[in-house]
Amino acid sequence: MIQVSNNILLVSGSGQNVGKTSFIRRVIAQNASHKLAAIKITPHFHEPTEGLVPIRITDNFRIFQETDVSSCKDSSLFLQAGSAIVIYIQTLDNYLEEAFRIATDNISAEQPIIIESAALRNILVPELYLFIQKEFEEVKPSYLNMQKLADMIVYSDSGQFSIDPSTITFNQTWKIKPDDNS
Repeated sequence: MIQVSNNILLVSGSGQNVGKTSFIRRVIAQNASHKLAAIKITPHFHEPTEGLVPIRITDNFRIFQETDVSSCKDSSLFLQAGSAIVIYIQTLDNYLEEAFRIATDNISAEQPIIIESAALRNILVPELYLFIQKEFEEVKPSYLNMQKLADMIVYSDSGQFSIDPSTITFNQTWKIKPDDNS
């Protein structure tokens, strides 16, 4: 079932090391006064690190709340940037919808949420969906569908982005405000 949500900003990308976390951290910092929630979703299962407090653990998914503000993990970096709460989900794709529902049960329906996940776009239509890829990079065929669904493609190059992350703001919905420097 596809849900529509106006309080969700979804970010995915063409692979690892394209700048998703850096971009998200800057958006969080810009919008920290809104007490936003950040969610990191991965299809890979790893042993939990210090600071990950279990919310629900099953054979098919694991949901944690990140509490460590001192590590270099993406979820910890989201806390450092100013997110009020960070949820980390490890899930098999077939259980993504269930895991996401459980993870968001304790988040207010009006609270802004920023999510790093590609697969979530298959079950949810966010207010704003950004796809990040390196400038001049050829996108792998497996990512082309996600790229086509994006509201905007953001190109990254050595920590710089084709749109300034500070132009992504939340005011009842996620918007891209015009960049005064353009």
